[in-house]
Amino acid sequence: MRHLMLAASVTAAALVAAAALAAPAAPGVSSAGTITFLDGEASRLAGGTSARLEKGAAVFQGDVIETARRTRVELTLVDRSVLRLGPLSRVELDAAAFGKGSDDRRVSARLRVGNVWAHVTRALGGEARFEVKTENAVAGVRGTTFRVDASKDKSCVVKVYAGSVAVAAGPVPRPQHGAAGAADGARQQVPGPSEITRAQWERIVTSMMQVKVAADGRAAEPETFALAEADEWETWNRERDATR
Repeated sequence: MRHLMLAASVTAAALVAAAALAAPAAPGVSSAGTITFLDGEASRLAGGTSARLEKGAAVFQGDVIETARRTRVELTLVDRSVLRLGPLSRVELDAAAFGKGSDDRRVSARLRVGNVWAHVTRALGGEARFEVKTENAVAGVRGTTFRVDASKDKSCVVKVYAGSVAVAAGPVPRPQHGAAGAADGARQQVPGPSEITRAQWERIVTSMMQVKVAADGRAAEPETFALAEADEWETWNRERDATR
């Protein structure tokens, strides 16, 4: 009898956890999108509870998606934009707002590690606001197709397949206070704050170009790249895009 009661308690707890993930985080909250493809195993963390992800599941702002080895996941957002995750990836959906007007759309996904492919639709009557963040870079787009590969050492690569992406890398430069060799506690005049140009902080990456961001946040100059037949992740995503 004790074993039966224990089994019943475990089953009930599992059902409660599944119901919590299946329901919106709060009354009136709309989903950000739906899982439209899943090959392998993935989990969704919502409200501190983790459960196995299934095809057809709704995803909400604030959710975290993690994939296992040999796993591919496709999330189709409300506006028909697509985010795909590769194996051993972790993505946090920081923002997913879809208002009535095109200017109300705001999507922000934070890639902690792994691979993300984004196929972004252009908003009717306006521009889409869509960004993918890593530990030291932000890729912001307005209607395009691109991928971001983030390594554990915090370096990343942004590749653009169509359209253009503005990649802001590292912290905004700030004036240094003090100078090497100055005596401790000594007063010293330093230059005041100065504005920097967007070009000093941002790289514009266009179709079939890539930019590499080092672990320290320094971005290289954009360079061209070629499609790689041996890159299964690239090939699979391009084939999926072609059917949309």
